[in-house]
Amino acid sequence: MSLRGFLVIVGFTDALAWAAWLLLLTTTNPESGRSILILFHLIFALALLGLFAVIGFTIRVYIRKRDELTHLYIKRTFRQATLLSLLVVIALMLSHNDWLRWWVLLLVIAALAAWEHFFLTGEETYNT
Repeated sequence: MSLRGFLVIVGFTDALAWAAWLLLLTTTNPESGRSILILFHLIFALALLGLFAVIGFTIRVYIRKRDELTHLYIKRTFRQATLLSLLVVIALMLSHNDWLRWWVLLLVIAALAAWEHFFLTGEETYNT
């Protein structure tokens, strides 16, 4: 599969995720239960993942301008998009439960940064 085809598929599935999220947002009662709330957060996380992945990959390609290595950016871009999506969804869930404080958010950011550092050091060890 070509890189362009891959990005088209990711963009299309991301558009479907946003459409599903908007449909869920407009057709369900906010107080209808925990299952709808879990579905809301899952679909929102998937939509954010696709959005952040496409934006992050596009920025990497335009900044680095190395066409022969663009396929190598996908793994790191999706990992960082996952972390950023997790940060947004966790902050949303904390806010929903009235637990969102600046120091709690800093702890979440520190945990996600440690996770990214763990993967980056593993990549450096593997690449050398």
